[in-house]
Amino acid sequence: MKAPRKLRRVLTIAAVLLAALVTAIPAYADPIGGGGDGGDSGGGGDGRGNFYAYVKSRVHVSGSGYKGDGNVNVPDNFDPPHCWYQPEYTYDEMREWAERIHFVWHHQGPEDQRDASQWYKDTLDQIKPHENEPGNIFWFLTDDGTDEGWACYTQTDPFWIYVGEQEPTGPGEPITPVDLAKIARANLTLPAPTFELHPPAVGGVYRSYVGLETIISPPKNSRPTAKTVTASIDGAPGLTATVTATPAYVKVTSSGPNDEHILRECPEYEEGMNVEDTCYLRFARASTGGPYTITVTQYWNITSEPAAPMGENPFPMPSEPETIVVDEIQSVANG
Repeated sequence: MKAPRKLRRVLTIAAVLLAALVTAIPAYADPIGGGGDGGDSGGGGDGRGNFYAYVKSRVHVSGSGYKGDGNVNVPDNFDPPHCWYQPEYTYDEMREWAERIHFVWHHQGPEDQRDASQWYKDTLDQIKPHENEPGNIFWFLTDDGTDEGWACYTQTDPFWIYVGEQEPTGPGEPITPVDLAKIARANLTLPAPTFELHPPAVGGVYRSYVGLETIISPPKNSRPTAKTVTASIDGAPGLTATVTATPAYVKVTSSGPNDEHILRECPEYEEGMNVEDTCYLRFARASTGGPYTITVTQYWNITSEPAAPMGENPFPMPSEPETIVVDEIQSVANG
């Protein structure tokens, strides 16, 4: 599968001619994203765009923690390669590709006909053993559209490989399961916690008293559950990764001075429950300068398979602050 310079030139010419003559057939002699015009340099891209386009077009994201509209987020600190292999053709598509290249090369001139015929025969011999295998089992080298990418593309052999169910390694290494784990993390959306206070609101205003337990609890049937996001590449078995976020603990903060009793998980409120079985704050002073605020932060443990950096962990997800008026308990004097 070595790619002599003449064949590289033919591939570029074939891509241009066949795109014009056979518009109904994808003419990817130089696979999607392949840079260059047959000269010594190509590109002029941003060094990231084509790889990101590849990710967005090839990577499928799903799961209970994915709230996107089909768009795939890529991590800000993602360091894309200048050239890489990516899944391109099934067996039948690979045969069609070889036929198109043979046609163009064979018509370059009499001196090219022998080389074209030999290349065509060798290519069919190489792919024949994989005739009945499903999926995009043949991967092609492509580049990011920059000078560095074109250099990587022209200096890396082979320019196509049989992958099957095994991910390729070596020069031009493509996206990996660890990369997919990072992408899955970038597409994980965690819910902001919601909570209620007791005593309950009156007229839309929460009120409590100095020294009285103000209980914090989630609304009925709203306790957080584990969220997952899976990122995978269709047609490439083994290229998949899953991120799982599991509720870890909560933290309650308030702008008012208080003593706190916070459990790792605040239970739903039930009338008559033991106050020590709840999360509560006991304010030390009245909110004479204006209402206090209470914020609940849910922390999540985030793991991935395969293991990959997940950023801040446990990861905090704060709620919207709730306001509460705290009064002094008024005593009544008799006599």
